[in-house]
Amino acid sequence: MKIKELTKWQLVSFLSRGGAMVLGLIQSFVILRILTQAEWGIVQLAVSIGGALGIYQHLGLASASTREIASTKDDTKVFKIFLTAMSIRYLVTLPLATGLFILSSRIANNIYHQPAIELPLKIYAVSLLFQSFQGILNSVVSGTKRFKHLFIYQVAIAGVSVALYIPLVYLYKITGYFYAFLGFNIIGTLVLTVVAFKPLRGKLQLPKKTDFVHLFKEIFSISIAIYLVKIIYTNWEKFGNNVLGLSNTAETVAIYGFAMLFSKKLMHISDAVTAVNLPVLSEKYKSNFEDFKDTFTKNFNKVYSLLIVSATLASFWASEIILIAAGRVRHLEYSVSIRLILPLVLAFVFYAVLNIVKSSILIPAKLIREMIIGFVLLLGTTVSSFFVLSRLISINPLDSMAWSMTLGGILSLAFVIVYSRKKLKFTFFKSNHTLLLLQMFFIGYAGQVDSTVIKLVVFPVHAYLLIRGLLESGLISKREIAVVKSKILRRFSK
Repeated sequence: MKIKELTKWQLVSFLSRGGAMVLGLIQSFVILRILTQAEWGIVQLAVSIGGALGIYQHLGLASASTREIASTKDDTKVFKIFLTAMSIRYLVTLPLATGLFILSSRIANNIYHQPAIELPLKIYAVSLLFQSFQGILNSVVSGTKRFKHLFIYQVAIAGVSVALYIPLVYLYKITGYFYAFLGFNIIGTLVLTVVAFKPLRGKLQLPKKTDFVHLFKEIFSISIAIYLVKIIYTNWEKFGNNVLGLSNTAETVAIYGFAMLFSKKLMHISDAVTAVNLPVLSEKYKSNFEDFKDTFTKNFNKVYSLLIVSATLASFWASEIILIAAGRVRHLEYSVSIRLILPLVLAFVFYAVLNIVKSSILIPAKLIREMIIGFVLLLGTTVSSFFVLSRLISINPLDSMAWSMTLGGILSLAFVIVYSRKKLKFTFFKSNHTLLLLQMFFIGYAGQVDSTVIKLVVFPVHAYLLIRGLLESGLISKREIAVVKSKILRRFSK
């Protein structure tokens, strides 16, 4: 796949993820208007606990399966890879879901002292039985490079999510949220099964014992490392809610959870990239390393530019976006969240780049040790920074948590950049990338001012300087901006 075709599919992926993100934001802000702050805090706590436990079923199988499926030329091998991966996953999922269901009462009442999360945790446990299919099914669609089907599914299933969550939350509040979660996973699994295997009819062959053993070794050789980093990332992402929930009110968890919800939308950009990059660059790395480096660098510069622009707009206009979407009452309730958004946006910018590098360089190059160390630094730095800032320096828990996330992101990304350069003689993150990141921070910091009028006056200046910075950095050109603009307008005009 040439750079032009790779960019085309990534643009389609951005539009797909963008459509899904818009629907997701609508869903989230409507739910915020329905639930009280305490109810929202309970939901966030239950989701964080379930997510932190549920990640142990991951086993890194989705990314490893994508890599294997993308590399095979034999369509009959695809179903064998899927069954092998699912067999491995269910060895973990079944006991995990059973354990969470049985222990939900103890977790709710004895550990967190929140009886309201007991039923949500039970529903979450049942949902895991269906959720475990989806990553592997995604790998079938992505690995066979049927990106069009994958992107249509992403937008369609986001619409199904809105149709489930809003009425159920309106009728049943906290419990309705988790019934919607269960229904969403059941429907998503069934639909994705059809999408994944309908084009492969007549080529679905069961693996023989020798096939199973061979595929198990191939998949597990890379998946165990991906599994470890996925566990680390999920515990990093859920660290704030889970730790704050131990000794703070549900309202405090709600405030932090709201800032996280807003900030992590940036992950849609890196997720859109990795959906295309992992299968494409895994194949290219094996065949032509110089072409691989050239393709990645040109593509990364464009994606990084989009990431910086998105992060700048999100952090500068956070207060106004929340006011419009959540309403004045919720805006006042979550006003403390606004100062947490800039450090959390920064944290997810660092992680988004780390995620792209992981899927585009570390996994194809099998830099397993470096990948694991980078993710250990991500969580370790965040945990240690939080306790230093909150206990030794006595900064309030919310600010300590937000800035600790940023520090974890900085150190982990710096390590991966340095070791990619050392191991592969490949430098993709340079001083111009750093300067643009600093520019994004200062513009975001300028957005902390309370007056919308002042922000409207100064924003054109900031926007002009940011565009000039992007052009002067050489990451993108005027021609490339014009081409992307033309493609987007042409697609929306159809």
